[in-house]
Amino acid sequence: MKALITILFACTMLVRQSGHAQNVEQWELAISALTGRNYYNKKYFDQPRLAPGWETNFKSDYLWSVGMRAEKHLSPHFAALAELRYTEEGVPDNMFCACNSISDSPDNDEKVYRGAVDAGIRYYVNPISKVLFFFEGSVSLDWLIGVRQTGYILSESQVFHKMHWDSYGYKRFAPGGIFSLGMKWKRLSLDVGGMTNLSRTMVRNPGTYDSVFYPIKTGFFGRGLFVKTSFTLFKFK
Repeated sequence: MKALITILFACTMLVRQSGHAQNVEQWELAISALTGRNYYNKKYFDQPRLAPGWETNFKSDYLWSVGMRAEKHLSPHFAALAELRYTEEGVPDNMFCACNSISDSPDNDEKVYRGAVDAGIRYYVNPISKVLFFFEGSVSLDWLIGVRQTGYILSESQVFHKMHWDSYGYKRFAPGGIFSLGMKWKRLSLDVGGMTNLSRTMVRNPGTYDSVFYPIKTGFFGRGLFVKTSFTLFKFK
């Protein structure tokens, strides 16, 4: 009798899951917005000693990012994700340029412009509930579009802006990883998580930008935290 009850219970659960799977929309198209902060480590290769002002650790201002994402439901629990994102991030002036010095001017900073393509998997813990909880993991390919330098000209007492589309000679593409956990209600989702480079990235070799002012190979490793919200615009099969 116990075995029969167990089999009947298992069959009932399978029917419920199958019925839900048939009702799940196969595709979703959503917009997303993200804010967070990155923490960077700058490495000066083959330098046993660093000169005064050669900073090695930076934290960014609070960045913002917007994107468009597609979600393909594979089963009641699993969904495949793909997303395009655009990000702007303020960083200290001596992160990219040759402005490393022992002085810290509040009028000098840099802004980084990046694009990214993400692909990953989302796991829904309770797929038949009204409020869904999920875990998500993605790999990312970041594109360093350019860096804007902002400074202060003492002789002219004015602020200047200069866009460096060559990004000071740093490499443009970098692999990364993203992980998060969150909740979804109807068309709205909210998640928190972390992001990290998968290797030291944005490396600039000696002389690729200016052999006089940039004779040393440098590179960054970044990781950070974020809060993200998404809203589903369309659902279709």
